[in-house]
Amino acid sequence: MNLQNFKARSAQDLKKILAGAVLAGMLAVPNMGLAATALPLSDIAKNTNKDAILKLNYAGVLKGYTDGTFRPDKEVTRAEFAKIAVLAMGYTDDQANLLKGSTKFKDLPSSHWATGYINLAVSQGIIKGYPDGTFKPDSNVKIAEALTVYVQGLKINVNASNTSEWYYPYLLAADKAGIYDTKETPTIPAKRDIVAKYTDRFMETPVYANGSYYDKDGNADGTIKKLPVVKGTVTSYDKSSKKLKLAGQSGDITISDSAQVYGNVVVGAQVEYIVKSGKVSFLTVSTAEANIVEGVVKTGLNFTTAVGDEKKFKAIVNGKEVVLEVENGVSVSRSQIGQKFVAVMDEDGKVASITFSKNTTVGTVEKVSSVSGSNSKKEIKVDGTTYVLTTSATVKEKAHPQAKEVSSSFSDIEKGDAVELTMDVDGKVTAATITKLSVVEPIRVDTDENMISFDGYDYEVLEDTELLVDEDEVSELDDLKNNQVAILTFDTNGNLKKIEQGVGVASNKLIEDTTAYQAGNPEKLATIKVEGKIYSILTTAKLTVNEESVSPTSIGTDDLNDYRIITWKYNVGTKNIVELTLEKQTVTGYVTKKSGDKITVGGKVYQLASGVTIDSDAASNDKEYTLTLNNAGKVKAVTGAARKVSGVVDSVEVRKEDGKVISAIVEVNGKKYDVSDEDAIKDVDQFEYATLTLNRDGDVTAASAQGKKAQSDVKFVGIESRVNGDKYVFFDDVSSSMKMAKDAQIKYYDGSELDEDEIKTTDKVDLWTNASGQVYVIVVAKR
Repeated sequence: MNLQNFKARSAQDLKKILAGAVLAGMLAVPNMGLAATALPLSDIAKNTNKDAILKLNYAGVLKGYTDGTFRPDKEVTRAEFAKIAVLAMGYTDDQANLLKGSTKFKDLPSSHWATGYINLAVSQGIIKGYPDGTFKPDSNVKIAEALTVYVQGLKINVNASNTSEWYYPYLLAADKAGIYDTKETPTIPAKRDIVAKYTDRFMETPVYANGSYYDKDGNADGTIKKLPVVKGTVTSYDKSSKKLKLAGQSGDITISDSAQVYGNVVVGAQVEYIVKSGKVSFLTVSTAEANIVEGVVKTGLNFTTAVGDEKKFKAIVNGKEVVLEVENGVSVSRSQIGQKFVAVMDEDGKVASITFSKNTTVGTVEKVSSVSGSNSKKEIKVDGTTYVLTTSATVKEKAHPQAKEVSSSFSDIEKGDAVELTMDVDGKVTAATITKLSVVEPIRVDTDENMISFDGYDYEVLEDTELLVDEDEVSELDDLKNNQVAILTFDTNGNLKKIEQGVGVASNKLIEDTTAYQAGNPEKLATIKVEGKIYSILTTAKLTVNEESVSPTSIGTDDLNDYRIITWKYNVGTKNIVELTLEKQTVTGYVTKKSGDKITVGGKVYQLASGVTIDSDAASNDKEYTLTLNNAGKVKAVTGAARKVSGVVDSVEVRKEDGKVISAIVEVNGKKYDVSDEDAIKDVDQFEYATLTLNRDGDVTAASAQGKKAQSDVKFVGIESRVNGDKYVFFDDVSSSMKMAKDAQIKYYDGSELDEDEIKTTDKVDLWTNASGQVYVIVVAKR
């Protein structure tokens, strides 16, 4: 045989192998496959030898670099190949380390990093030096040299070459063993990805117990592999149990929770895996992504009844409608319209196999939003993807994981809920089922069975379930009290994650927001917001503010904002506050007296901390000062500036008698201010956005205004809220709109306020815009 014929035969064999293979791959398909592990090496995704690289990286034989790259095109040195070959043949790093030091090669100093591997390789006959006594560790290993090492590693008897090319018999042996496929020129340097390919094939070659080569045409009994890779086509896969079965296997095998999985496992995909401790610890999907199609079924087969369409159906793939043709034996029925599918395509571009599933997605709600106006819609964001609900979409709710489903509404969906969405063929949500993952209920405790019960439902208390009593972690279930309210928190699998009970005690927290107490039947308790959570203040609570006793029924809106909580107690579950002691962290006002390092603001004396100063005329100037207090109550920082108020001008009134100005008043945001000098407001008009400068008596000393009437007497169409929170006002027609400022207001022509739902489509409006071109006030004309 000459080398030319040798190469031709190998190409034909390769063609036969490809023709008989299942050409498949996998795109990420929610709920239909196993989520893949991110590639550990950043530069191998498109490399044809990716699977071999991944296997050897997993086995520790040929790993990537510390920067996360593999550098597949880097040429391998003889020293590097000695290490690779030693590890591929089953020797270990520890064995090599025992032989580190001096060598018999004159160009290999004892300090060289590879001496242990080279000494081990030479001692075992794996690799040789040159006749001149050198090893040439930094020279590149050639393709022929690498293949020769692996042929010798299989203990194949090779006759001497009868040509000038010494390596020719080794290439023939490597081809027979399935290591070499004649693609690479034998005399060129071997790159890392090619060495990975040869090494993987060598390690996967079956050998007898003595390590000698097993002829693929003989009996495989008693053979083993250095890298025991199992290969085949997936015939069944259960995502929940992670049980996998390949064609020809009598039983299934479980994929370990910690397994390295590269690609997505679905029926029809061709995979390779390695087993450790009875479970799959490494798996790679070796089929090409280009031969997998995933989408949603739009029609059954023969959708037109035309000749030639008997084996065709329509589908939505990547948002576009396509027509797919199936092979004999593959069925797509009308009952599967709207379902998800994963199809494995053959060489002719036809569907060779197809798997269906419900067109649903599950996850955790991240955001819920609605858009009003002419383009009204409802949206829900789940695990990074935003879904639009159909106008007829239904919502069902489970109060907790075991609860029965009941009818619900879109307004009941909250951030943090577990949700299952069912989509139509266009990807819009037709049904949503939410599960609340937190519930507040009186509980019963069964310490014998490790169970918590409420409303007839039983939940097992697991080993990792957190138990908190009075905010302290406890280890025993009997620390919880029967028939007492508890907060139960669940994970997305429905398991008890946390149980909280008792009284919460905390200190040194800041109040973010306050709502007022409202008398009535029923009464409405005052609330405070702390770290994003709302707490109610019982009317019987002991409330102390700035060392004075305060009635909880006297609390008004925003009264306690920015106060520091010295101590508090609240009932876990109900979040009802029974005791609360507060101190204002900052004090704002005019200084009425200054004496040394003491100043009086709001009738209270404050001492300046060491190094803190204030204006010498602070008690008489028009600056409003903000004092920041430390934990000892001393002033640790002072800022002062003339008080300014900003807002939309409701009205400007200048009164004159006998040609003289007797009073001037400007009204901003519903509040009237006296003007000390009428010239201060001469350039301020109604509905402009004004900034007023006040003196310590509250009179206006200066004013500036901005804003312009961008649209006058236009027909109001509607206001639309976008998913990102932005609002747009539409006028004249649905194609004319302007973005609204975040704090935009709506006013009647006389300056009085209107709510958004009070504007009518029959109204004429003026649109006033700020410097950014955003509408800050909509003025409704007189009706």
